[in-house]
Amino acid sequence: MVNSKGQKLAFTVINVGDYSDWVASMQVIQQNLKAIGIQLTPNNLAAPSFNAALYSGKYQLAYYDQQSFGPGPYYELRNWLDSHNTAPIGKTAVSNYERYINPAVDKLLVTYAGTTSTAEQHSIVRQLEQVMLTQLPVIPVVEAVDWYQYNTGKISGWPTPSNPYAQPAAYAYPDREQVLLHLQPK
Repeated sequence: MVNSKGQKLAFTVINVGDYSDWVASMQVIQQNLKAIGIQLTPNNLAAPSFNAALYSGKYQLAYYDQQSFGPGPYYELRNWLDSHNTAPIGKTAVSNYERYINPAVDKLLVTYAGTTSTAEQHSIVRQLEQVMLTQLPVIPVVEAVDWYQYNTGKISGWPTPSNPYAQPAAYAYPDREQVLLHLQPK
């Protein structure tokens, strides 16, 4: 596979080399891309070096786990696409590490946050899905494991399938605050 100048496609991707599952995943991706003529060179960094490069935008491609918590796709899409969450290369971004900027997308995200109409929310998510498919600002590769456990013996108020008000995992920021506010001794 070649670009418009006839050059073979070749990319370097930063990855956390401390995570053996990520290194293994990169090997699979590398093999799959090689089969269609794209060279991918993983740069397996220590976590602090990886984070510094990712947050400052100093990379060509990055393989990472963007944790987005919330009860629907809006939260993940907002982290990826909201230009208010990014920063110029060399400056630290909050999320949107790809530095994607699109005022029309920002407007969709603001409209979603300001409406309680599920029909309008669904329409907006469909439009954001089209952005993901046509502009490829981010290419989701895998979904992170969603795990947690809690004991209901002495405390009630935990999120349940019938009341999924927050992501219950202790690492889920800012959801953990909502969980703590709902807990009650039995």
